Amino acid sequence: MTVITRAAPAPEGPETTDRSETLGQRARLLKGRRNRKTTLVATAQIAAAVIFLAPIIWMYVASLRPNLDIRSGNPFPTRVSFDNFVHLFQLGIVPQAFLNSAVVAAISAVIVTVVSTLAAYGLSRFGFRGKGFAGGLLLAGQLVPGLVVLVPLVVAFRQMGLADSLVGVTIAHLTLGIPIAVLLLRNYLSDIPVALEEAAIVDGCSRIGALFRIVLPLLRPALAAVTAFSFILSWGEYVVALSLITTESNKTLPLAMQSLFQLYGVDLGVVMAFGVVISLPVAILFMFIQRSFVSNLGTGGVKE
Repeated sequence: MTVITRAAPAPEGPETTDRSETLGQRARLLKGRRNRKTTLVATAQIAAAVIFLAPIIWMYVASLRPNLDIRSGNPFPTRVSFDNFVHLFQLGIVPQAFLNSAVVAAISAVIVTVVSTLAAYGLSRFGFRGKGFAGGLLLAGQLVPGLVVLVPLVVAFRQMGLADSLVGVTIAHLTLGIPIAVLLLRNYLSDIPVALEEAAIVDGCSRIGALFRIVLPLLRPALAAVTAFSFILSWGEYVVALSLITTESNKTLPLAMQSLFQLYGVDLGVVMAFGVVISLPVAILFMFIQRSFVSNLGTGGVKE
């Protein structure tokens, strides 16, 4: 009968023990560095959020405070009421201005999204003479300040009879939003493999069918971002509307808010309430767009 015996493990020497302690110290050191880095980043993010949200929170709180309470210097309200909102809507300037802003912003967002999608698809998928020049022209246009072209734009609109009309304001907002949207969507389209469209065409799908069935579903996050950007840009735009609109019935919300700043004083509570009226729809829209954007981030195809 053969007996197999196992040799006892060799005792760990001092070199092995020192090496294990060294590796453990390095692991703890790296973990400590990662924790400090995470804490530093989180602190910076919280500080940035506080700095960004502080004026907005103050506006919402001030809209519920009387005018004298706001001017008292006390950062905390002594009395909360909705009198500012009641007084604001009693002025009768909000409903029409809200409707004008909603119409201009909605139409601008839809047209910008549709036009920029088709233009970006053409620049991304088709080769034609002047393609590079067109892309460079869009990029160069973003380097020119908007105020530089404001005076020629206003003069041209007045000669065409588009001044003091919501149509003229909408067209002006389109000139501001379409170039940026085209550049954004073109960059996003370049990440979508052309092989997906080619496979769909081989299976009998037309070019338009491939666009609507393959490309647009993958483009939904970018489309949501472009739509939100175009709506917010048009909703809060002030300078172009101020240069074109003179009639009270055609004023948008930023122009209507200007009428609250009177010569002999300003009711800060009513002004803050107007700010809430302007910002609240945008905040609600952003929450919906953000949910759609995050839910579609994982939608995509294989890379080439």
